[in-house]
Amino acid sequence: MATFFEGMDHHPKTEVSDLNPPGLAFPGREPYPVRDFPMANCYYTCNLLPTDLIIQTGHVPRWLGNHLRRPGAPARRGALSIHPMTCPYVTKLVAAADELLAGSDDCLVVPGGCDAARRMGDLLAAAYPDRVFVLPMPRSSGLEVAKTLAVDLARFEDWLRTRRPAETAPTGGTSPDAGNATQEPPDLDYPVPPRPGGVFVVAGPLTDDSLLRLIDRLGVHVSGLESCTSPGRWRRLAALGGASGGARSKDAPVAAAATPDYEALAVALLEIGMCPRRSTIARRDHLARRLDESRPTSIIYARQSFCDPGAYDSLLIAALAEERGLRYLEIEVDFPFDANGPLRTRVEAFLEAETLDDDLLGDDLFGDELFGDDLSEEEA
Repeated sequence: MATFFEGMDHHPKTEVSDLNPPGLAFPGREPYPVRDFPMANCYYTCNLLPTDLIIQTGHVPRWLGNHLRRPGAPARRGALSIHPMTCPYVTKLVAAADELLAGSDDCLVVPGGCDAARRMGDLLAAAYPDRVFVLPMPRSSGLEVAKTLAVDLARFEDWLRTRRPAETAPTGGTSPDAGNATQEPPDLDYPVPPRPGGVFVVAGPLTDDSLLRLIDRLGVHVSGLESCTSPGRWRRLAALGGASGGARSKDAPVAAAATPDYEALAVALLEIGMCPRRSTIARRDHLARRLDESRPTSIIYARQSFCDPGAYDSLLIAALAEERGLRYLEIEVDFPFDANGPLRTRVEAFLEAETLDDDLLGDDLFGDELFGDDLSEEEA
C-alpha cells in the first residue's frame, strides 16, 4: 500500500464490489443504496453536525461508517494509508473515504473532534482538494465558543452550496419526513428497551447492536448506552433543523454567519455532543448523570485501541464505578465491533459472575429452608 504522498495523484475509479454496503458487513441489515437519490452525496465521519443543514443545500448526508470497505477486499493501487498505531475507527474511515471519493464526485465533511480525526481530515483534504471540509469542533462550551462554532457552521453551509451541482436545487426547508427520506444516519438501536438494574455500556462509535445483543443473549439486560452512535445521540442530532431554512444564497458572505439561528444550532450541538473529547469536568458530570439515571449494577467500557480520548475516558468511568460500588469491565474492541472470540469469552465471564452474585443475594442461606430440621430439633 502506498504512503500518503505516493497516492495523491493516482485515483482510479472505484469498483462497487470493493465497497462494503452495510448489508454485506453486518448480516440482518438491508444494504444502503449508494447513489439512489437525485441529490449529491455528502458523507460524514462523525455525528457532531446538523445533517439537516446538509439536506437543505441539495446533498444527501450519509454516515461513512455505513460504507466501510469489504473485509479482505484488495486495496487499489495508490490507496491512502495512515499510521498503523491509529484507532481502527479512523483507519477504516480513511480507507472508505479514499475509495468513495476516488470513484465519484461526492464530498466529505470531517468534524475534527479529536487529534486523530483532525489528522484524518487534513490527509483527505490534501488528497482531494475542494471535496473535503474539516469542521473544527471545540472541546468546551460557552457563549464565545458557540459563536465561533456558529461561524464555522455557516462557512460549512457556504462550502456545500458552492459544491451543489447546477441541476440540483436545495430543499428550501425541512418537511416532516424529509430527514427519513433523504439521509442515512447510523441505525444503531436497542434490541430490547433499556431498563434499570442491568449493564451500562460505554463505547466509541458502533456500527450495529451486536454488543447489546451479546449482553442480552447472555441473560443480562442493558440499562443504557453512552456512545456517539447511540440512538439517543444520533436521533437528536438528525432532528436538528437547519439554521438558515434555505434562505441564504450560495454567494452570501460568511460575515453574516453569526446569526441567532446559527448560534442556537451551535449551542445544541455542544449540548448533545458530550463525548470524550470534552473537558474532564463536563464529561465526568455528564457520565455521572447518565449512571444515576440508568441505575446499573455494572459497567462495560468498549474502548478502541490507540484511542487517546477513550483511554482517558475509561479512567473516568472506572472511578465513577468504584464510587458507586459497581462492577466494571474494560474491553479493547475493533471497528466494526466483533462479538466473537476472546472478547466474547471475557464479556461472558464478567456477566456470569454478575448473574451468580445476583443468585447468591437472592438465596436465603440462613433461613429455615436450609437449616429448618436442625432448628426445629433444638427448639424442641
